[in-house]
Amino acid sequence: MLLPPPGHGTAVRAYIRRDTGIGSAAHLNRFPAQPFCTVTWFLSGTVHNGVSSEAPALDAIVVGGPFTRPASTFSAGRIHAFTVVFFPDAFARLAGLAPASLADRLLPARDLLPAAWHTLLDDIAAAGDDSVRVACMSAFLAANGETALAPQVNWLHRLREAAGFDRLCERQVERKVRQATGQSLRALRRAERLETALLDAREAAAHGALHWATLAGASGFSDQPHLGRECRKLAGTAPAELIDRQARDESYWLFRCWR
Repeated sequence: MLLPPPGHGTAVRAYIRRDTGIGSAAHLNRFPAQPFCTVTWFLSGTVHNGVSSEAPALDAIVVGGPFTRPASTFSAGRIHAFTVVFFPDAFARLAGLAPASLADRLLPARDLLPAAWHTLLDDIAAAGDDSVRVACMSAFLAANGETALAPQVNWLHRLREAAGFDRLCERQVERKVRQATGQSLRALRRAERLETALLDAREAAAHGALHWATLAGASGFSDQPHLGRECRKLAGTAPAELIDRQARDESYWLFRCWR
C-alpha cells in the first residue's frame, strides 16, 4: 500500500499494488465493508467476482463502489494489480457518478467512466512501474482541479465542513453527505471507528500489548461485545480471529497491508 504524495488533495486515500508472483496458487481475496470508491487495473491474471473460478471473470479494469458488507474475489493464479482508492465525494466529482449507484458492485471501467478517463486508463495499463502509474494519476488530478493540499483534519470532518455542518441543521448535513458519498454519516463513522480500532489492535498485538476490552473503550465502542458485533458485520469475522488471520491467511492480505 502506498499513501498518496503531497498534491493529491482530498481525492486519493491510497494506492494499492499487488503482485502475487509467478507460480502463485489460486486463492480468495477478502475485503471489508468500506466507504471508498476504487479503480483497479488487473495488469496480469484473472480475477473472478465471487469465491471460485466458477464466478464471472472481472474486466481488466474495474470500478468499485462503496461496500456495505464484506466481499470476496477469487484469483485463479498469479495476479498483478494496481488500485487507486478514492474518497467517494472526490470520485463523484471526477467521474460524474453517484457513489450510491456503485454500492457493492465491481463494474467494467470503460463502460462506466466518461471519455475523459479513457486515456488515463490506457496510460496506467501501459505504464512500466507503479511510480509512473502514480504520476499518471497525479497529472489527471491536476488537470481536474484536485491538487489542493489536504487539511490536517480527518476526512469525515472535512466532509461535514463541506456539507455546511456549521450553518445547516443535522438533517440537511446528513442529506448532503449521503448525496456525496452514498452512505449515511452514521455508517461512515462506524467504518472509520472500526478501521481505527483494528489498526490499533494490530499495532498492540505486534508489541504483545493487546487488551480487547481496553481497546474497545478507547476506540469509542460501548464495550468489547459491541466491537465484536461491528467487526463481524463489517469485516466478516471476530476481532481476535481477524488479527490472527491477517498474519497467516493470504486471503486477508488487504487487512494486513492497510494503514
